[in-house]
Amino acid sequence: MRKIFLTVIAVLFSLMLKAQDADSLRAKILQCFDESRFVEVIEYTKQALPLYEEAGDLYNVAGCYNTIAGACMRLGQYDEAIRNYNICTEIMDEIGGEMAAVNKRYIMNNIASIYYDMEEYDLSEELYWKCIEMLGETGTDTVANLNLATYYQNISGVRLMQYGQMDDDDPRRDATLAETIDYAEQALALSKRYGDWQEKIINRRIALSKAYHAAGRLEEADAELDTAIIAARQVKELYYETAIVMLYGQYAFDRGDTDAAEQFYLEALDMAKESHYDQFYLECLQGAYLATRSSHPERSLSYLEESVKIRDTIYNEEMQDLVRDYQVKYQLAEKQYELELQEEKARQNIRLFNVSLVVVALLLIVVIALILNVIQRKRRNEMLLRLNSTKDQLFTMVSHDIKTPVLAQEKVLDLMSEHINDIPLEYIKEYLVALQSSTKDMKIKLVNLISWVKGMLVDADKQTEFFNLRETVDKVVQSQAFEIDLKSLKVTNDIPANWVGNDDSQIVEMVLQNIVSNAVKYSYDKGEIRLEAEDDGKHYMIKVIDHGKGISKDKLGKLMQMLTSSTEGTGGESGTGIGLFVSKQIMERNGGIIMIESEEGEGTTVTISVRKGE
Repeated sequence: MRKIFLTVIAVLFSLMLKAQDADSLRAKILQCFDESRFVEVIEYTKQALPLYEEAGDLYNVAGCYNTIAGACMRLGQYDEAIRNYNICTEIMDEIGGEMAAVNKRYIMNNIASIYYDMEEYDLSEELYWKCIEMLGETGTDTVANLNLATYYQNISGVRLMQYGQMDDDDPRRDATLAETIDYAEQALALSKRYGDWQEKIINRRIALSKAYHAAGRLEEADAELDTAIIAARQVKELYYETAIVMLYGQYAFDRGDTDAAEQFYLEALDMAKESHYDQFYLECLQGAYLATRSSHPERSLSYLEESVKIRDTIYNEEMQDLVRDYQVKYQLAEKQYELELQEEKARQNIRLFNVSLVVVALLLIVVIALILNVIQRKRRNEMLLRLNSTKDQLFTMVSHDIKTPVLAQEKVLDLMSEHINDIPLEYIKEYLVALQSSTKDMKIKLVNLISWVKGMLVDADKQTEFFNLRETVDKVVQSQAFEIDLKSLKVTNDIPANWVGNDDSQIVEMVLQNIVSNAVKYSYDKGEIRLEAEDDGKHYMIKVIDHGKGISKDKLGKLMQMLTSSTEGTGGESGTGIGLFVSKQIMERNGGIIMIESEEGEGTTVTISVRKGE
């Protein structure tokens, strides 16, 4: 009982520590977000995420993905932002309920904002109106009206971009601009009336300033910006402060005051660089480039080169065109004709390069074909060498282990044929038993030879399959049951019942058959044979251990080279002579290993490797 109590206390204490860790990280995340340190926001949120996932807190898990998406959006990492918003939406669908529906609306608004930044204005507007539809009637509900203010401001931004894309004679142009101002004013009015956050009011003023500026109401536009930047500095909202300073630069440029525009952009550039606002950083460089393009060509080029250097794929092609355009206008204007010649030469070089690539590709194809041909011929030569070697070894085996017993059988049969009437019946029986034993040994030798020759001549793929190791060993032992009983041997299979190999089962069984047969043959009566296995990670190492006659080191070395003669077993059995050699050859061809440890008079341990099943 006391043990259970202590376990419960330990679990509760662990959960309390995790909760404290999550709360501590949450405080850091909010602080970093308030201070516009979005890189740190992402870092701390990723640390908090696994804590909430382990606790099964889906709301906070969704909140983490939403926070990461919002920070990525501020940093201009739009693909990553959309990915995290989509994950958050999937979790909301899993949670369900009214609160989840509200959160999905917020996420839809954020995704619409990303599409806005990507200049997908029609899709962006469609999602904003969908948010208003999901919001329903607001009445005097504070939260609902503040949400409506956000959607009005967003639609105002869409209208402003659509207005900028319209031709001067487009009949919808004036109405679109009027809607831009109207939605922006309604958004600001709602935020002020219902006590919105100061950051939101700053954002509304920026949007309204842009609308006034587009309509030519410059004093009103500047007044809104002045009010917004004071508020941004009061609440230390560096993100909006950077955006406002950039707008000052844009307004100065529109008025033709390029020096002031450059200074504003440089001020915003330092702020964006310090806070890792990548998108702002690029926009500041672009603004500084445009502001100095006519008056200070050298500085203009440096801004342009810097912007091209830090871009990844976003706008990269466009900026490269701007670099070429600048070089034509400011550095090589007096050499226009020379530039055209250089461009033509460049085009010729490109064509020559393309032709060279084709030639190189063709040469590579030819070289690869030649290499493949050489490899194929080398393989054929290796096959011929292996065939010749196999032929020579086969002749040696046949001469060494087949011819001798055949001649012996022939002499016995000749003797029996010539003196059949003179030989006592009991001797005839002995001769027949001897012939039967010799024939059995001959069969084993032929099976070994056939298996060995097949393994040496065939380059087929390994036929791997899953099989139970213990069952395979039991099968091998059962095949030797008569000989085992004859010597009253004790055979123990200690291989675990659940071990599964993934190898060529026929090869494994054939090699084990030979090894176990030798163990039986060279074990003393009433001896013991033990089969064990070890797991080395990738293989099972199967061991066949006997305590029989053993093999001397000198004879073992010759045996592995097929240089030894047959050895008589403990019961007078005739040895095959080539069994271990064949097993070694087959195992090596199969990618496995076979190891033999033996001491004369003490016994033998033979180990083979079998690939593990997953």
